[in-house]
Amino acid sequence: MTLLTDLLQQSPALMQRLTVLSELNPNAYLAAGVIRNLVWSSLHAQQYQMAGTEIDVIFYDAEDVQDAAQVRLSQQLSQHFPENTWDVVNQALVHQWYRTDQGERIAPLSSIEHALSLWPETATAIAVRLLKSETLGDDQLEIIAPFGLTDLLALKVRWNPTLVSHRTFMARVESKGFLQRWPQLTLV
Repeated sequence: MTLLTDLLQQSPALMQRLTVLSELNPNAYLAAGVIRNLVWSSLHAQQYQMAGTEIDVIFYDAEDVQDAAQVRLSQQLSQHFPENTWDVVNQALVHQWYRTDQGERIAPLSSIEHALSLWPETATAIAVRLLKSETLGDDQLEIIAPFGLTDLLALKVRWNPTLVSHRTFMARVESKGFLQRWPQLTLV
């Protein structure tokens, strides 16, 4: 995790967002595209612009059945960073609205790691949060990556068949322009 940690820490804009997020909700993580895109851009020697980026934030709170924490956190992040679009999702509530390709409901998710294990690409199934350490004095990054970091760091786009069809996966690859934006990627 050293390379990923180094890349994250070398991005002042990302670290600023992680710091604010940890103050607003210490149980929330930056996830998905903001992490993947930063890494792939860095590995392609491309400048990654945080401004104008949609940023996914995930947390797990089974007690928040009315979405109050989700709405509040989204509003707070928008006030701190209006140049970003914030997609804040309480993973404990995803089963209430998510449908499979066949229109079926999914079972309730049990944790952040469980949620990430269902995401369409292995390199996207990554979440990061800043842990404030009062005893050590240094803040530390916590990384959750149920598929590991190999695909992300090896520039591989791999389908996770757990929840979405290969057709849906390929439509995502195409719509997001992965292979055009980062030509060293390998589709596996």
